[in-house]
Amino acid sequence: MRTHPATTVAHGGLAAEVDLELAPLILETWRAGTATIHSCQDVGENVADLADRLPHLAEVVRRETSRASIGFPDAPALLSFLEALANAGRRSPFYERMVHWAAPDAWQLVIGVQDPGLERDDGQVPEPDGSPRSRLVAASFAVRFPRSDVAEMTERMRRHNRGEVIALGRPTWAAITPSDDGP
Repeated sequence: MRTHPATTVAHGGLAAEVDLELAPLILETWRAGTATIHSCQDVGENVADLADRLPHLAEVVRRETSRASIGFPDAPALLSFLEALANAGRRSPFYERMVHWAAPDAWQLVIGVQDPGLERDDGQVPEPDGSPRSRLVAASFAVRFPRSDVAEMTERMRRHNRGEVIALGRPTWAAITPSDDGP
């Protein structure tokens, strides 16, 4: 069941139902030649119903409400997306949220793993209990970010697609640099 209103986005050979707030960004991302595999305009809202049945997810709902997510098929696609955004605008607090874990509302990079070792017999020596050995592989790559950053992301991706050259400047790191002023 879909949580958020959606629209169909299509470009080249790609087409998908995309949450309305992310549709322009996903379209610009595809125009830049970067594929995506999933997206959500508010992760917390999307999993809120699960918290009714799985109470431990209440903290996830709290933490992820007002945070959007975009998934990519591989690490190079994720990095291409991030580099396009980084190089299409000043190194402002937006940039600092994007690249530094300690910035307020910092973006999160999420790597999902799968264990195909559980699903096949590849001749490995099993564990003493007869179970197969784990063989973890990176299976998904996503970025989570404040929902409030979507407009800036979309504009930066449009500038990237137009080939605009931006004077990037240096980040100030003001939000993560301790003040020299004492208490």
